[in-house]
Amino acid sequence: AESGSSSSGSSACTPAERPVSSSSGSSSLLVGKEPETPLLRASRNRIMLRGGPLSVAEYMQEVLTNPVSGYYMKRDVFGSRGDFITSPEISQVFGELIGIWCVLTWQSMGMPHQLNLVELGPGRGTLMADLLRGTAAFKPFTQALTVHLVEVSPYMRLQQWNKL
Repeated sequence: AESGSSSSGSSACTPAERPVSSSSGSSSLLVGKEPETPLLRASRNRIMLRGGPLSVAEYMQEVLTNPVSGYYMKRDVFGSRGDFITSPEISQVFGELIGIWCVLTWQSMGMPHQLNLVELGPGRGTLMADLLRGTAAFKPFTQALTVHLVEVSPYMRLQQWNKL
């Protein structure tokens, strides 16, 4: 008998696997089925309603920013307690250097009196906090700045508000 087979010749299944019989009597292996979540149900209904698949962009938007179960929506995913870490969370130098680059770019633009600085997906706001601290000595630059943080997560917006 092969390894993993019982003496009767049928192979053993892990707890996540179970044999499923088809109408023709043949059996196949169904790998563990996860419980259905509201996000899965909503996605399936969306696919059925439109009669076709979601694009990768639509799928990613849904799983990351769904108000109820989106990855970024209700918790801090950064740092040692989260799932990953970004450069601004490791060292303030990154944000300060980006700030100095912004000042040089602003100067090369002729030092306009108004400058919009937009950060997409700012997380905790660490990059912008470091950038603003690093450019504080350049008063004409900071006076020209209007900062815009584009964030979909209410939890992260609160973190940014507290930091900035």
